[in-house]
Amino acid sequence: MTTETRGLVPVEPRAFIRRILRDFDRWFEGKGEVPFFAFPRTLEGFTWLPDLEVFERDNQLLVRVDLPGLKKEEVTVTVTGEALTIEGERKRETEKAENEWYRTERTYGRFFRTVPLPEGIKAEEVTATFTNGVLEVRVALPVAAAKAPVHRVEIAAGEKKEVRPAA
Repeated sequence: MTTETRGLVPVEPRAFIRRILRDFDRWFEGKGEVPFFAFPRTLEGFTWLPDLEVFERDNQLLVRVDLPGLKKEEVTVTVTGEALTIEGERKRETEKAENEWYRTERTYGRFFRTVPLPEGIKAEEVTATFTNGVLEVRVALPVAAAKAPVHRVEIAAGEKKEVRPAA
């Protein structure tokens, strides 16, 4: 696969729709009804999609992921010749006892983000840092993947065509 044909688009574009449909199902289940959209058990664990930022600076591809409340031990970063994958699981529980009220909130969710990489990167040169809930991964870009100079193409005026009403 060539570098020109691959964009920096997340692989999981349907995660938002899965979450909406799962919430819709939960509403029906609370009413004692059968769920509208039943998802396979393998997709149920992926309920959280952290924000991802990808950009190029100083011949490096920088990937930043907001992971508030997580520790670096709860996150895994893997690199293949084709992609950078960041995954982990968020487990958050809060309890609050006030007067006669007791409140507990639990949030669980696995996440999985993948960023396609250009050909020729060296996996052993990829570095990652985790500071204040933000994971930053730096990938040194090969010379072949460096930004090509931008050439502006002049747009010529086309022939004006007369539009006739259909008979």
